[in-house]
Amino acid sequence: MLYAETDILQNKARMKREARRAALLALPMLALAIAGFLIRSQPLCLAGALLCGGVLIFLGDLRVAPLWRYGKFLREITGGLSHKTAGTLVRLGEEPVFEDGVWMRECILNIYEDQSEEGERRFLLDCAKTLPDGLLGRDVALTSHGNAVLGVEPLGSAS
Repeated sequence: MLYAETDILQNKARMKREARRAALLALPMLALAIAGFLIRSQPLCLAGALLCGGVLIFLGDLRVAPLWRYGKFLREITGGLSHKTAGTLVRLGEEPVFEDGVWMRECILNIYEDQSEEGERRFLLDCAKTLPDGLLGRDVALTSHGNAVLGVEPLGSAS
């Protein structure tokens, strides 16, 4: 399997670290807003509040939100139903695709014996994960949750 409990724990730790960093960087702006409030300076208070909000929104959207979406994705795929599909691994996409809040690569599996184009099934592989070498063009058993790849195992010998 490509995912384990350690992936969820590492993502939580990274998200907490980034949230703390964002809060720490917004703290001086919050202090500026509080100082402006205490000395009754409306422009200073307003500037501090706007800067604090801007920093929190910017860093939250840039650093914390992607980790939150990835954590949601990990919880969903590790806790949901999975199924196996047998077929030939035809190709792996080179370009990343943004789907369900996560950057993925396409993984095309052909389930027909005659390798006709109608038998191709599209699965998505997390860009942070890699497949074992030498699986391209081989018969594999692909475990998935929806269309997200959870694991790939070779079937039989190389053809």
